[in-house]
Amino acid sequence: MNYKHPVLSPAALVAACLLTLPACKDGGSDSATDAGTGTGTDGGVTEGTPTTGSPTGSPTGDPTGDPTGDPTGDPTGDTTGDPTGEPMDGPHALGTIFLGESHPAAGGATAPAVSAFFVPDFDSGAGGACTESVAGCQIALIPDCGSCDVDQYCGFDAGCKATCQPICDAQCSDGEVCYFPSPGTSGCKKLESFDAGALTFLGTPIPITLFPPYSFMSDDNASPFAPGGKATVQASGASNAGFEKFDREFTGTDFVQTNPKLDSLGFAEVFGAGPLPIKWNASNGEITITATVTGVDFTSGSVTCKADDAAGSFDFPREALKAAIDGGDISALSVSVQRQRVDIYKDLTTKGELTGVTVQPVGHLHIITSSTEYHAFQGCDPGEAVCNDKCVDVQSDASNCGGCDKACGGDDSCNSGTCNGPMACDECAKDAMTGDCKGAEDDCAQDPECTKFEKCYNPCQTQACVDMCLEGVTQDTLDLYNAQVFCICEDACVDECAGLCN
Repeated sequence: MNYKHPVLSPAALVAACLLTLPACKDGGSDSATDAGTGTGTDGGVTEGTPTTGSPTGSPTGDPTGDPTGDPTGDPTGDTTGDPTGEPMDGPHALGTIFLGESHPAAGGATAPAVSAFFVPDFDSGAGGACTESVAGCQIALIPDCGSCDVDQYCGFDAGCKATCQPICDAQCSDGEVCYFPSPGTSGCKKLESFDAGALTFLGTPIPITLFPPYSFMSDDNASPFAPGGKATVQASGASNAGFEKFDREFTGTDFVQTNPKLDSLGFAEVFGAGPLPIKWNASNGEITITATVTGVDFTSGSVTCKADDAAGSFDFPREALKAAIDGGDISALSVSVQRQRVDIYKDLTTKGELTGVTVQPVGHLHIITSSTEYHAFQGCDPGEAVCNDKCVDVQSDASNCGGCDKACGGDDSCNSGTCNGPMACDECAKDAMTGDCKGAEDDCAQDPECTKFEKCYNPCQTQACVDMCLEGVTQDTLDLYNAQVFCICEDACVDECAGLCN
């Protein structure tokens, strides 16, 4: 079957074919149906003795002070499990002190970060992390509730199901904070602190003293800890509710250094089809590698992998990188390699009371030291993809139309990522005859007059032939025939047949 312009009436004649299906190039097919057929831890913990563990991430969000915005901690925000990876020891208060440094792989000054927070009842912490596991790595999930009421926000419930949750909207005075005294009912209570008093650090490379609420600012471009060095943190004790006075020692983790440096990785290694090779100076800490991925459509996501520090190398799965942006092409990538050490104490005590919150009498203390190296990679421009290790405009490249190795046939061109021309139109039309346009195809095939006209008209190469075929043909017959062409040109194959249907 040869597809021509729609035959609107016996007087509105068609001048030329739109396209020729392979089955009809020799005038072979006798029916429309024929022509349309297509084909970590170090072991047990002794009270009062520091041990190392496997932290799930920094309590500071972005603990490194990384000016590029690279997430260097656990992007999942896990706050429910023990941050050392060790089994829970029952209800307890938790103090977490974090000292971190981050530095660019290309060299330059380090950025220090110090933070501290104390919670009265660790078992009643925030909801757990919601992640998806891909190739052994974790992709942070984003809740999608569709739409929520103005007094609600979208979040995850305990089962990681996205649900609309109430916003605490009570109008509170200065010195008060909104809370839920009962489910669904918001109220105000006096703003209460839970801390450990002033924190003084001894033996650190830079002087550090923090007062609640423990904001840290420093003009020093230096690490707040020495690698392998011993230091001490002294807490004066909470003035109200919080941890009693304590004095505890900790050891700084080794600085992480990638080798070869992240910034020396080649374009093909970073944006090619294989895994992303990452190597570092081996040690005995806990290595977390985080990649923030941006797609050509500006979607973004983060994926985190745990690695064996002693191995000194890790092949970041390409599958996980692409899954972070739903399988799309990567246009930009930032990578951070973080090493952490955690010193743990489980023999601290607390004091005081809080409104509506249990203060556990036993306190645990985690002192985390962290070193991070990072680098950001810029890939292809929007509309481009990495094909055969180079950037290609998949919107216009006929050899990679709409994606790598998707070549257009013959002399067809690539327009907006879709092949356009006789071969693309022909292939699309064949598929449409068994798909979107099957109904119109069947209607003509089941009508003897439409089939007769089609058999006569399609092979025509001259105006005299067309005139002969139109003799005695009714408008109903032409409408049946035209429905097929309209379906191809205006519905199923608009892009593939653009410029061929008028």
